[in-house]
Amino acid sequence: MHSTGYCQAVEKAGGIEVPRRARYIRTIILELERIQSHLLWLGIAAHIIGFDTVLMQAWRIREPVMWLCEKITGNRKLYGINVVGGVRRDIPKAMHPELMGVLGRIERETKAVLDAVVTDTTLLARLANVGVLPNKDAIAYSLLGPTARGSGVAIDIRVDHPYAAYGEVETNVMVETSEDIWARTVVRIKETLDSIRIIRDCLAMMPEGPIQAKITEPIPPGRIGQSSVEAPRGETHHYVITGEDNRPYRWKARAPTFQNLQGVPIMVLGETIADVPIALGSIDPCFSCTERLETVDVRSGEVKVYTKADLFRLCKERWSKR
Repeated sequence: MHSTGYCQAVEKAGGIEVPRRARYIRTIILELERIQSHLLWLGIAAHIIGFDTVLMQAWRIREPVMWLCEKITGNRKLYGINVVGGVRRDIPKAMHPELMGVLGRIERETKAVLDAVVTDTTLLARLANVGVLPNKDAIAYSLLGPTARGSGVAIDIRVDHPYAAYGEVETNVMVETSEDIWARTVVRIKETLDSIRIIRDCLAMMPEGPIQAKITEPIPPGRIGQSSVEAPRGETHHYVITGEDNRPYRWKARAPTFQNLQGVPIMVLGETIADVPIALGSIDPCFSCTERLETVDVRSGEVKVYTKADLFRLCKERWSKR
């Protein structure tokens, strides 16, 4: 997700036209990432509420997706598929039958999980009407991704501002209106099934041609490029100012967790302590994406924001005591 966002920002700054085939391959990888991420989340969410049968089933279904990612890119994660101007590897037609076979299996097994969970009274008791995030608050705090769509906010960068091949491939915005954790769960399961359809469409519609643009001149310094990508957790934004020697002068990335964390206090207000972990987990947080650490002294009320230098110093002090 982030490599696509960064490359697209640089390509916009440099006026580089990415070949259509490369844009289709980027879309396939982005949707494979969404499938594995949502299945990963489903398993973790089930584990949080003590429903480990769903954890094991979701991760069993997910594993072939990781195999596919490794086969296409060489890596299970951090794929390294993107380069400025296109992609590093092709998806040849000889690979399509295997891709379609795995997608069919994932689709069949994900539907079976969906059929099983929608009527499970234990699951509904833990997720329905719990961690409620009203639609007006989701809008007021500019929340993103499945967190917002589970509160009836129909936003999706793939549709609102298409990139890669999303302008040519039909993409559905999955929205639920019950505003609770159950709604966020259903949104992610439906998106998993829609991602499978998008990949099938991409394989059927993928044009022939090169997978990388020919870049013969350095990208001039001082140019600005911005890019947004609909990651599994929500929108990621990348902002680049180009510098000398084909290097970035400034690069700023904003991940969706930073935005979605603002909705957690509303979700947990009035809930029992036992529901707090799954309410927090329902936004699928990535804490490494939140770029600073803030502490509040409950006795004095003093707020301290730790900088990179503070964290480095504290880390050295801790290790020096060992």
